[in-house]
Amino acid sequence: MRTFFLPLSLIAALGACTGGGGDTGPRTTYTLSGVEPGVFSSSSAGNPIGLDRLKSMDERAVASTFGRPVFTRDDGPVRVLRFRSDACDLDLFLYPAGGGRQVRHAEARDPQLRTLSPVDRCAGSVAAQRRSA
Repeated sequence: MRTFFLPLSLIAALGACTGGGGDTGPRTTYTLSGVEPGVFSSSSAGNPIGLDRLKSMDERAVASTFGRPVFTRDDGPVRVLRFRSDACDLDLFLYPAGGGRQVRHAEARDPQLRTLSPVDRCAGSVAAQRRSA
């Protein structure tokens, strides 16, 4: 009898996990597929900083413009710096160039992890809200 009861109770428990029968409330869905565009909304947006200007920055110019990063990672020769404002996260990818490192790529995301494109408004808000070094 016990061998029959255990599988039956597992089936009942799994059935409860599927949300079937009686669960009629609204469901929240999340996606990380990047299909939905990001939304930029900042209390201190500053002036947009274009990708061409970002790509001309070395580490010193990045620190002077954006302050202290909230995250730093070295991936071999590449350094990734993350900066944050009330509207977004800005990731700058610095590659070796002329004895130092220079920005070669940038990405921006809103607080719901949706891609912001172009990155210029995010970069402007991060610069306007820069963290002290």
